[in-house]
Amino acid sequence: METAAIGHRVADFLKQHAPFNAIDEADLLALAGGGRVRFYEPNDYVLWQGEPHRSHVFVIQQGTVSLWEEMAGTPMLRDVRGAGDLLGVERYHDATACLYTVRSESEVVVYAFAATDFEACVLEYPHAVRFVEAEGRVTADYRAAGARVDLSALFLQSLVGRGELPRCAPTDSVADAARRLRSSRAEALVVGEAGQRAQAVLTADRLLQWITDGGGDPGQPVASLVDRAPVTVPPDATVADGLLTMGTEDVEAVAVTDDGTPAGAVQAVVTRWDLAPLFGDTPHALLDAARTATTTEGLRRVNQRTRALILDRLDGAASVDWLTRLAGLVDGTILARLAELVGFDASSAALLVGGASGRMESLTAAAPVLLAVHAEGASGAAIREQFQRVHEGLTECGYIPQVDPFQDADFAVTSAGDWKDRYRAWIGDPVQQAYQVRSLFDVRSAHGRHSLWHDIASAATGMVTSDFLYLLANDCLDSLPPLTFFEDAVVDSSGEHATTFRLEHSALTPLVDVGRVFGLAARDVFGRATADRFAGARALLPEQDAIFREAADTLRIVLWQQGRVGITEGTAGVELPPALLSRYDRRSLKSGFRSIRRLIEFTADLSWLGRL
Repeated sequence: METAAIGHRVADFLKQHAPFNAIDEADLLALAGGGRVRFYEPNDYVLWQGEPHRSHVFVIQQGTVSLWEEMAGTPMLRDVRGAGDLLGVERYHDATACLYTVRSESEVVVYAFAATDFEACVLEYPHAVRFVEAEGRVTADYRAAGARVDLSALFLQSLVGRGELPRCAPTDSVADAARRLRSSRAEALVVGEAGQRAQAVLTADRLLQWITDGGGDPGQPVASLVDRAPVTVPPDATVADGLLTMGTEDVEAVAVTDDGTPAGAVQAVVTRWDLAPLFGDTPHALLDAARTATTTEGLRRVNQRTRALILDRLDGAASVDWLTRLAGLVDGTILARLAELVGFDASSAALLVGGASGRMESLTAAAPVLLAVHAEGASGAAIREQFQRVHEGLTECGYIPQVDPFQDADFAVTSAGDWKDRYRAWIGDPVQQAYQVRSLFDVRSAHGRHSLWHDIASAATGMVTSDFLYLLANDCLDSLPPLTFFEDAVVDSSGEHATTFRLEHSALTPLVDVGRVFGLAARDVFGRATADRFAGARALLPEQDAIFREAADTLRIVLWQQGRVGITEGTAGVELPPALLSRYDRRSLKSGFRSIRRLIEFTADLSWLGRL
């Protein structure tokens, strides 16, 4: 009876901590029943680096232990762990021996479970396996138990199946097409004979627009309503791909073709109404509302609805890729509409966004870094006045003001020639200039005369030299990630504790800085997200593929946490208290910190420059 009571107490402790909180009671009791309790005085050694794996997996019940790397000569602190944390699970990360020496920092009580029992009772749960894997590698595909299917993993065709497609011939009358739409109860039909290239996708809304615009003879050929080729996606397109394609192209339907091109055979047609059941608020509705808003208050509501949709769909790091693209699309539409409302001269100037918005990596409502370029001969004073109205309007639209290093309008707004001269000076004298303005390699054109900026970006890219890359790569050492989390504090490599996790400074900035270096090395930096820059680095240095893949996954994890916490708290997510992070969040971020350090060490070595 006494043994059973102890087993229940152990099980009650375990279920308070991941991954045991997602394990059935019976398995927890079976695990607890075979466990043993071990006690350690302060400064006792629990495990030794390099020793063969013990036959047990350990869970700290109380007290604190430190993990040290000793192989390099001088012991280096690598982690601090406390109640509920695991020890000895590196065997499941292909480690052949203990990776660290573990020393007690206080009186410590540890539960020891036979590895065979741990595997049978815990690792039969996929959720627990992913949790344990996060100890040794960056895992951006983690999803909480019971989470919905990620839209970036759901195929578009699965929403509509492969039934017979409603069709009409280009020579059929408008009336015949309308009757076919009604009889099929479909929202769209393919204009084109079966087995032939589709000329268009005709939606019910297009017919209503035709009628509203005055219509005409319903007996005229339906081809007369066709004003563009169908927008197409490939057979493996996901729901996220479909949403973003519809939003970018401003269409109500996409055709899935066998080769992803308008010349391919149509396999399915997916409309925004097919996607509507997946959302309380659809991306298409948000974009429509932004494009037609007549006041900044209307744009504020679109901004708020967008953040609510993002938070609702931000189920894990894997959803970051498509949600950042969606956020960038809606934010760009809001900015363009705001510019129209305040009378910005889009014919002779372009509005530019920088920072996270310039990289399409902003999930929160943080205001973008705003800049502008105008054509030679245009009135710079008038453009600056219009620019200021746009800048002020962003706050009215619900965007959170940020520290803007380029807020001086005389700097932020200038001619195309002046922008080129600036880049020439920065790149030519990097010691004096590059550090302060490196974020200006993240700028993209968001509204207006885009060709002005494209010419500047192309010219600046061509100016990049090896000396410039050398300096920027060396500067990546300026921002290093923390070591670990302990209780509700952040611990740095010296063992110092802080109560705030500086997410942007210590995790996001080093990833962005390194990504920028390799984007410049690939001569493909402007308008590119950091993940795209890492993909370019993998192509440049394929032998370092693992480093850049892990860096991209770490970026997704960091952006996930920034978006989740920032939107929930109504902030930009620049800093956050560790108390808002779950045990899994901390574990995945800790693995990410190690990945960032490896990335920075590789980049700062500079020998890679000689291999390009």
